[in-house]
Amino acid sequence: MLEYGFAQPSVITRLRHGPLGPHLETLATTLHQHGYARNSIRGYLRACHQFGQWLSQQGHTIADVDTALIARYLHGRPQPPIGRRSKAAAGLPHLLTLWQQQGLLPSATPRPPQAATDDWLGRYTQYLEQVCGAAASTRTRYHRVVQRLLTSCFATRPLVWHTLQAQDLTTFLRHEAATTSGAGRKMPSVAVRSFLRFLVFCGELPPGFEAAVPTPRQWTHATLPPRLTIEEVERVLTASRGESPKTLRNHAILMLLARLGLRAHEIVSLCLEDLDWHAGQVHIRPGKTHHARVLPLLQDVGHAVAAYLRHGRPATPHRMVFLHCRAPFAPFADPAIIGQLARRTCLRAGIPARPRLGAHLFRHTAASQMVNRGASFKEVADVLGHQSLQTTGIYAKLDVETLAAVALPWEGDAS
Repeated sequence: MLEYGFAQPSVITRLRHGPLGPHLETLATTLHQHGYARNSIRGYLRACHQFGQWLSQQGHTIADVDTALIARYLHGRPQPPIGRRSKAAAGLPHLLTLWQQQGLLPSATPRPPQAATDDWLGRYTQYLEQVCGAAASTRTRYHRVVQRLLTSCFATRPLVWHTLQAQDLTTFLRHEAATTSGAGRKMPSVAVRSFLRFLVFCGELPPGFEAAVPTPRQWTHATLPPRLTIEEVERVLTASRGESPKTLRNHAILMLLARLGLRAHEIVSLCLEDLDWHAGQVHIRPGKTHHARVLPLLQDVGHAVAAYLRHGRPATPHRMVFLHCRAPFAPFADPAIIGQLARRTCLRAGIPARPRLGAHLFRHTAASQMVNRGASFKEVADVLGHQSLQTTGIYAKLDVETLAAVALPWEGDAS
């Protein structure tokens, strides 16, 4: 299989008769089966060949390979510029994985005991998932806030929960609120209150201590939800069109955002079996509100998704609809990728930069358009998957024509 990556017989002979010759043959076959490009395979094999030569020169065998040995090898290689990946490290993770699968490497060294903070954060994350049923994105956000809380409150003293004071919480949350705006100002308070409930659940704090968490003042519906105009949406969709696998994928994602108002994590978790082509429906799995819903697969959305599946999506055993366009063609690991994709396309379409220029902006836009076309709040809530109509109520202010019809005339016009 070395012939797939290299054309010169002398290079193939040198690799095949090198210290890791048979392993490089197997690695080349594995990488090819996983869909890696020829240039990538060539670079990985060269790096692994150099690593094998270094092992032989140092008198080491495969059984000696561990984290410390690899670090020593890389330390002696030329260091790349800041922000660039070391060519010497390219391919080594794939080689090590291959050796572990073949049983050639010793079992992984047990990780050292976690620090007390990491241990409690791990237990808290497990509590959010198994007891509260929180979504993965919620667990991630709460974890970050609580990690900052523990750093702030216990940086100079032992992690003893009964020493936690209400003033510690107030100081931390005041600092958090100063760095956020809008609805985001309330999230740190919600996360800290959730963590204190967890400590009460564990018996570390007395019941009721979570009431010490202050909530930043925020006027209900004080601001209009950000949105795009119909013309801006069409400009973005036009800017995303193309024939390459990446543009086909991105256009399909933006169509789901703009036409159906899906959340980013709903797009990331969308599977092939969730698309019912015969019924013209798309099934949205339970997520933030723990409620599944069925939405119509609109014609233009269906065309965009079908074009990606037929001409852009790589052949892979993964069931997720949207995948990375480079080998090993894995599903998206973080819904934030959808927001980044949406923001880049908006900027390319000439949409002015703004703080919330991302995936959720299309969700606000879709809801606003439904309200202005006469849809009831219940219908909008069903499409968006809102658990409460109060959440949908923020779009009431966007129905300008209806508001104008019920508004009282200005007294100055009476004359």
